Amino acid sequence: MAVAHGSQTRLAYVMEAVPGTIPATPTWKIARYVTEGLTLDKQTVSSDEVRPDRNRSDVTDVGRQVTGPINTLLSYGTFDDWLSALLANDWATNVLKNGNVVKTLAFEKTFELGATDVYARYRGCRVNTLDLQLNAKQNVTANWGLMGIGSPNPDTAIVTGATYTDPTTTPVLNAALNVGSLVIAGVTASPKLQALSLRINNNVYAVDAIGQYETYDFGFGLFDVSGSMTAIFENKDLFDAVINHSDLSLTFTIGASSGNKYTFSVPKLKLTNGSPVGPGNGRAVVMEVPFTAIIDATAAATLVVTRAVA
Repeated sequence: MAVAHGSQTRLAYVMEAVPGTIPATPTWKIARYVTEGLTLDKQTVSSDEVRPDRNRSDVTDVGRQVTGPINTLLSYGTFDDWLSALLANDWATNVLKNGNVVKTLAFEKTFELGATDVYARYRGCRVNTLDLQLNAKQNVTANWGLMGIGSPNPDTAIVTGATYTDPTTTPVLNAALNVGSLVIAGVTASPKLQALSLRINNNVYAVDAIGQYETYDFGFGLFDVSGSMTAIFENKDLFDAVINHSDLSLTFTIGASSGNKYTFSVPKLKLTNGSPVGPGNGRAVVMEVPFTAIIDATAAATLVVTRAVA
């Protein structure tokens, strides 16, 4: 008997023209990923009927919804569609700002089982969250959180007429060699960081309706950008900014070549906490500083991503 193995599991996606509808002849783009947990989440209700024998009488299937993470390593040109769906907007002259444009994707997982493969598909997926993590001398990780409408029964054949596009081959980006600049503006001396995390959250919520088994629709909540920085303590500038609740900005550029790179800009943020703490012997003093972004009137956005193209 053939056994499905994780190293042979293909993950692919396609943008949907109609939310919740897989295109008739999809051109699937094979994704680069590390791990994934995309699942069809059954929603059940247990019966609380009273019985003299104390046994439960039934468990009712009341709905289904797609949820799960896809964990990846950041590389250039690989996740531009996902970023567009996350920020709910179109790239405009290689600039992407957060907006309110609904963009959905369909995903397909192919489990290699020899003569007869199994295909699991997920419709109407919104990119709800992204956790971007930069650590000194480590690869940059990009972990995505998805929410989708539903999933048809597993199949043993591709969608009729479907084609598959090979994944990108651009190098994985790291925080040692590929960060061209990292600037925290609003302090006299921009601090050196050991770690930087950025969390983007659409706060997507499900809209359910009577007579509707699958999720009827999804809605956008507040567009939240938050994160944390681990700053090497070299002066009191950042400490002052925490205490004074100053307006700061964060910009970092990342790419493996001068032509192909991304600049992530948080044009206005507030430091919500942080103090230098003595770590004991053998370690530098650092400040763990969480932050929350707010709307910047000049940029008319909370987050701006700029894409440079060679």
